[in-house]
Amino acid sequence: MSTAALLRTDSAVRPTHRPGFTDLVRSEWTKFTSLRSTWWSLGVMTVVSLGFTVAATATYTHDYPHLDAATQSQFRTDTVGLILQPAAQFAQLAVCVLGVLLIASEYSTGMIRATMLAAPRRTSALLAKAATLAAAVFVLSEVVAVACFLIGSRIVRAHSVVSITDPTSLHAVLGFGAYMTLIGLVALSLGTLLRHPAAGISMVLAMQFVLAGVVGMIPGSVGKHLAGAMPSGATVIMGSGHNASNVYSPAQGLLILLGWVAVLGASALHTVKKRDV
Repeated sequence: MSTAALLRTDSAVRPTHRPGFTDLVRSEWTKFTSLRSTWWSLGVMTVVSLGFTVAATATYTHDYPHLDAATQSQFRTDTVGLILQPAAQFAQLAVCVLGVLLIASEYSTGMIRATMLAAPRRTSALLAKAATLAAAVFVLSEVVAVACFLIGSRIVRAHSVVSITDPTSLHAVLGFGAYMTLIGLVALSLGTLLRHPAAGISMVLAMQFVLAGVVGMIPGSVGKHLAGAMPSGATVIMGSGHNASNVYSPAQGLLILLGWVAVLGASALHTVKKRDV
């Protein structure tokens, strides 16, 4: 074969440009929407959110006449928290699993090699995954939050009236989406660090449901503040800020959760860049 023919053949198979960030996001979106685990996880999140909203608000409404004065007052001052927080506390399970599987499943199957081969700048590949996960979870979570609020507010209206146009309610609804999105990014970071689906899921669930309870057993206000500083404590961003049992305000809870995302995310980016795949 002549030199000219070799050059023509080589130029025919060589990519014309290195994939940019938009290309990586498009690729990750294709993978994200083609996985059955994505639809299962998002479906479970939706059903669990609506289910626990109905269960919590119906229970409090039914038991309201028998509650003590302090609990009734808390019901009225933080109604939006009663509507949204139970939904997020359990629906986050599905988001945590989704965040871990999005990256750890690629390591377990070896597909991560193809991903990193297509994106030599490995941090860009991980950021594209994070952007895809964040966009999908936030949009769906906001739709779910609005549905939960409308259903829950209708159930409790006999004892407390709340409107979605009220600034406090609006902030809480936005907080629902922010919380679910940031928890998903925490899970994605842990999945990147541990590289194994079972290990990643176990770690993120232990952090969300076990560790906060353990540190909360420390006597005095230290235990309460440490428990509130865990990622799960950021559910306060879905409240009115008037619940006396919360040690942090909604704004402080958001900053704490952002801090977790920043620290774990930076560790994940460093790991992706330095470790072999």
